[in-house]
Amino acid sequence: MHDDLPEEVRALFTDDELAEIAENKPEPGDNGKPDAIGLSRAWSLQVEKLDRDRGLPHADRSVWTEHDLAGALFMRDFVEDALRRLRPGLADKVRRYVTPGDDLFRSFTADDPGDRIAKIARIDLTGRGWWWFRVPTSGPIVQDLAKY
Repeated sequence: MHDDLPEEVRALFTDDELAEIAENKPEPGDNGKPDAIGLSRAWSLQVEKLDRDRGLPHADRSVWTEHDLAGALFMRDFVEDALRRLRPGLADKVRRYVTPGDDLFRSFTADDPGDRIAKIARIDLTGRGWWWFRVPTSGPIVQDLAKY
């Protein structure tokens, strides 16, 4: 179930906690969908990609766009939904695993009213998490956001 976790992460949770996390997926059952830990890992990887892309030219075809940014923000929503499904103490433990990705995201983004990303994602931001109100301060996505 969590055999692929890095040892330092695996050491944070007991077998019972890992089983509880797996049982409380946003989409329950053995359907291959990630649980709170898997979603947290995905969020962190997406944030790292967004951060790396900031140093690349806009013309680089591997660079993520504003739509990929919106996708990452939806991923962070999925993380939050998964955390809400866990009992508070366990959610707090998993949240400690989410925090480095959140901190990295905050480190290269700035507060934003959210108007542009709301248009890109085609959603109403009412009640959305803090991540929807931050945008990168540098890199190709800044150029993409300037179109809105």
